[in-house]
Amino acid sequence: MGDRQAVLTQHALLPEVFATTAKQYPQSIAVEVPPGRGRPERQALTYAELDAVAERLADHLAPLIAGAEAIVCLLIPRTSPLLYAAQLGVLKAGGAYSCLDPGFPAERMREILDDAAPVAVLADAAGCDRLGGLGLAPGLVMDVAQLAAAAPAAPRASVQVSPSGLAYVIYTSGTTGKPKGVMIEHRQIANLVASDVAEFALTPADRVAQGSSSAYDSSIEETWLAFSAGACLVVMDDAAARLGPDLVNWLVMQKVTVLCPPPTLLRATGCARPAEALPLLKLLYVGGEALPRDIADLWSKGRRLVNGYGPTECAVTCLRGDILPGKTITIGRPVPGMQAWVLDENLCEVALGEQGELCMGGAGVARGYRNAPELTAEKFVQHPQLGRIYRTGDLVDQDEAGNFYYHGRIDAQVKLRGYRIELGEIESRLAALPGVRAAACRLQGEGAGAELVAFIVPDQDDNVPAADLLRQELAATLPAYMVPQRIGVLAELPTSVSGKLDRKALPQLGGQTAEATAQDIVGPDNEMEALLAAGYADILKRPAVSVLADFFTDLGGDSLSAAMLVTLLRENPATAWVTVSDIYEARSARALAALTPPAGATAAGSGEALQREGQPRLWLANLVQVSWLAGEILVGGWLAWLTAFRIMPALYEGMGLLTFLLLAPLLALGATALYIPASVIFAVAVKRLVIGRYRPIRTPVWSSYYLRHWVVQQAARLIPWPLLQGSFAQQAALRALGARIGKDVHIHRGVDLARGGWDLLTIGDNVAIGQDAQIGLTELDRGDLVVGPITLEPGATLQVRAGLSPHSRIGEGAELTALSVINAGQEIPPGELWSGVPAKPVGLVQPAPAVTVPGRRLSPWAWDGAVFLAEALIGGLIALPAQLAGLAAMYAAGIDYDALWHWFYNPVLDSKVAAVMIGWTVLGLPLTLAWTAVVIRLMGPVKAGVHDRWSLSYLRAWLKSGLLTISGEWLTGTMFWRGWLRLAGMKLGRDCEISTIIDVVPELVEIGEGTFFADGIYLGGAWVKQGRATLGQVSLSPNTFLGNHAVIPPATVLPPDILIGISTVAEPDRIAAGQSRFGHPSFDLPRREVVEVDRSLTHDPSPIRYWNRVFWEALRFTLPILPLMLLAHWYAWLAHGEQVAGPVEFALLVIPAATLLPLLALCAAVLVAKWLLIGRVKPGQHALWSCWCSRWDFVYVVWARYASRILRRLEGTFILPHYLRAMGLKLGRRVILGPQFAQVVDPDMIEIGNDATVTAMFQAHTFEDRVLKVGKVSIGDRATVARATVPLYGARVGAGAHVGAHSVIMKQEHLLPGVAYQGVPTRILGAE
Repeated sequence: MGDRQAVLTQHALLPEVFATTAKQYPQSIAVEVPPGRGRPERQALTYAELDAVAERLADHLAPLIAGAEAIVCLLIPRTSPLLYAAQLGVLKAGGAYSCLDPGFPAERMREILDDAAPVAVLADAAGCDRLGGLGLAPGLVMDVAQLAAAAPAAPRASVQVSPSGLAYVIYTSGTTGKPKGVMIEHRQIANLVASDVAEFALTPADRVAQGSSSAYDSSIEETWLAFSAGACLVVMDDAAARLGPDLVNWLVMQKVTVLCPPPTLLRATGCARPAEALPLLKLLYVGGEALPRDIADLWSKGRRLVNGYGPTECAVTCLRGDILPGKTITIGRPVPGMQAWVLDENLCEVALGEQGELCMGGAGVARGYRNAPELTAEKFVQHPQLGRIYRTGDLVDQDEAGNFYYHGRIDAQVKLRGYRIELGEIESRLAALPGVRAAACRLQGEGAGAELVAFIVPDQDDNVPAADLLRQELAATLPAYMVPQRIGVLAELPTSVSGKLDRKALPQLGGQTAEATAQDIVGPDNEMEALLAAGYADILKRPAVSVLADFFTDLGGDSLSAAMLVTLLRENPATAWVTVSDIYEARSARALAALTPPAGATAAGSGEALQREGQPRLWLANLVQVSWLAGEILVGGWLAWLTAFRIMPALYEGMGLLTFLLLAPLLALGATALYIPASVIFAVAVKRLVIGRYRPIRTPVWSSYYLRHWVVQQAARLIPWPLLQGSFAQQAALRALGARIGKDVHIHRGVDLARGGWDLLTIGDNVAIGQDAQIGLTELDRGDLVVGPITLEPGATLQVRAGLSPHSRIGEGAELTALSVINAGQEIPPGELWSGVPAKPVGLVQPAPAVTVPGRRLSPWAWDGAVFLAEALIGGLIALPAQLAGLAAMYAAGIDYDALWHWFYNPVLDSKVAAVMIGWTVLGLPLTLAWTAVVIRLMGPVKAGVHDRWSLSYLRAWLKSGLLTISGEWLTGTMFWRGWLRLAGMKLGRDCEISTIIDVVPELVEIGEGTFFADGIYLGGAWVKQGRATLGQVSLSPNTFLGNHAVIPPATVLPPDILIGISTVAEPDRIAAGQSRFGHPSFDLPRREVVEVDRSLTHDPSPIRYWNRVFWEALRFTLPILPLMLLAHWYAWLAHGEQVAGPVEFALLVIPAATLLPLLALCAAVLVAKWLLIGRVKPGQHALWSCWCSRWDFVYVVWARYASRILRRLEGTFILPHYLRAMGLKLGRRVILGPQFAQVVDPDMIEIGNDATVTAMFQAHTFEDRVLKVGKVSIGDRATVARATVPLYGARVGAGAHVGAHSVIMKQEHLLPGVAYQGVPTRILGAE
């Protein structure tokens, strides 16, 4: 590196730089052109090969240049390595080069060639054909390939080039209507290259993307970043640059480590997690346009992000600065050898912090403009104090640290998508067209939405030139990026007092303008054209578009809107084949429709064809299920009686009250340790006896096989799976039940693997299964139980709430994204990334990130031991304050051990024991919850970054998220929940409403004021992949609304005033302030219905409404009283029964009855609460702070606390539907209900027809705008609504319809009878 720096400093000549590199790394690849459209083979030249070709071209050119500063023009695409050889060859021969972009119009090429007066023009075959029509001098144009292949007449003589010699000429937009040539000398560009070597320290191992047009100076810095370091220059052609979301995969495949894009290109990728998606990308060097805040924050993570600034007149880059997440965006400081000043209109320096014109001086300032001495004198000024400076025309200010900040243009020069445009040039050409008296241009909009528009004053008011004809004329002489997207008409142009054009006074050109259009809207001829035209209109915000309209030139689309269009079209299987490159190639909806691939096997498979076995036997089902449940009551009652009346008295005999209270948790822990293996052994024994090994089968519900499966499932549910989550003990239990599970497997919380089919489950080594992922070994479908195999090959990853159906497979190292699902028969090939509902390939999986947070890695069983020990110690610590408070109360009341047990055997409410016990129960709960938050805070902060999954550093995050989940079962949705979260370490703004949040580390979350969460929000939990757990800071800005099951990935920062819809993954780079996103993949929601309600009912309650809510939320803490009293009565009933009944009567009647009665009482309490507090609910609206809303919420808390666990034992039976009908559900005959019905919110709103199969998660209400909106949901006869599907209120599913897994049925959406649907939102898949 030191040798190359010395060469740069001493010689200041690019040929010398390259010669040094080629000598050091002759066999390293210098230029690599990946395969592309029309290029099936990868092209590559080593430094030695590139040097040899450049030498040969130099030998040919030297006689033509003859030592003078002659110019050689190059018309060679960057997809040819000969472009770079030609540039080097010209420099070696002592000349200067000027590149022509193949996309330039012929007239612009003519103007550049006329001004440059080249001694030769080197072109490829296509370029020679184009130049043939320009009437150039014979012999001036040479075929570069032929020239490189031919031997020179003689070796060239030694060429001495001065550092002040001309190196290249870049033609930019000019104010006179013609392009102007900026002349850069060797010493000027060498100064930049030398500073790049010192600043970035690239190595031969780097791969630098070259994505800029050779006609623009940014390509020069890209090229020499590689050539000065011996790195590989990887050519990114126009097709690759336009890939939009697929560009990320291209960068991964090409192993790019350095990228120099405009920010718009980054936004167009739609990449939500670039730090993970592009682990090899170490340097992101942006420029060409202002860097937006969200792009800076997103893309600066995991790599170095440098913001570069520089006009062509300052040798590409003259200022640059590092950008850090959350820090102010600066254009940096001067590069070495350059100076910068902020001057006023009199060219005097302004005070720090004041705005003025940026003026540059130093080694990189250009010689001037070719053949334009007056313009050179105007822009390149000899300052009396500062020396020779260049006036950039940019408005900036400077801080005390020397950083500069960009505030826009002073003159009429603008930048659009990285291109610098002189508005005056466009205006001159536009005003010269027939029928135009005057013209003005402006840049309208900001950021990615900016567009170039123009206004004309016609010669005759009654004869206005057609806008499309004017644009066609401009397109013949100007590059496409300089052609205004729309043209409006004005009577006069606005002017300032001095008579100059006042651009700021030009009006906004709206969607419906006065511009004339010669092209009428042509309607679609077929369904595909209609779909595509509708997509065009949607993305471009137009009421309708012609199928003949060009997406770019006619409709004003750009690279970003093209990427957005692809995202939209991919939601529909019929148009999911469209890519961004297709849009660039076809342009119009009609041409694009012509590219539709033939119908093929793109739909999800249906899995192995299984013959339906068995017949429903309803009488047998009732007999078996009632018998099993009676057995559970009988045996469970006996074991409870044995424990309470024989074992516990023996253990506690002679103990005092203090000893009893302190030892109770330890004895409970010991009992749990004994129960866990006993329950596993029992479940394994029942499975082997009743069903043996599971096999693939489709059998009717209520058949004999179904009943055997139901019995096995009931036995497996006796295992305390929540205590085993995430442990190797859980995996050992699954192996005992028949599953094949490899090493280092991560199974997160909420993954339900207790539903049978274990023999068909294969999980390879190092697999990661995310929070609430669904492994559908057994499913209910069309009235049948379907059992099928699922395989996760080594290294596979299921992200949060992803789902697998029977007969599916995830290949080695493959990944299924959050909320996605693969259907029966689908298989994800190794290494691929799939996403969507149903999932489709979206790219390649990125390597697992490297660990950044140190922590000791534990062995599997050491991890289990650490977790169980920590949970036991923390549990004991959390229980301690309530225990001590209860003990103090009992001592104060004079209650001893004997008095306590006497009360249990004879519970009366008017005793002091009852008062203390009830008071302790009610007050102990909030005390324990508050102390839990303190304990979480005392555990110390969890560090953001990548943890080893089996390390002690991740153990802290695991424990904290578990404690938060347990606490949330009591506090979620309440005002107390806000304070608890703050106490636990979360930063939470005022006036927030937070419902159920899942897998959360409090200190890693910051929530802005006015935010509203619906239920089931996945908020920044660890994303685990191949033994690596990624955690990051999550920041939600004010007034954010998150719908049910929204997923907020770790390290996400969201803008303010946004809505993330139900079952949607938040993608910060795809949402701006004030927007709404919904879907999978997500899209921008149109204007939604807003309910206007008095703020006293939604945000600013009166005191009476405030305390009403406090009352109902505090009432939750009284809910343990009923279970306490029922427990005491259970003791009393059994104690009395044992005295009055005989042994057989006591065992067979008293114990079961005493055990069953408390369970019935709890379920009955829910019925009473529902009908007493809210009655039969009707469709309507209820504001958040209304009394009804508080009662409504309390009812479902009662259901969750009292009955949901009991009712889970009744799933799959005829008993549960009877209870649900009593709660208000309208259920037809022989309905088959999945595992979501142990608790149903808004039961009065749900109607399910005869023989329907439903495993849905009903959402018959929403809480948008802080107003509870309730409406009916109807499922028709024989319809199937698969697992994890969410029907919103107003949804209606027709008879016999089938809705696939993980779908969302929109509000007021009606699905047709007999049709199959799936998607978020639902889309038609075909007929049933």
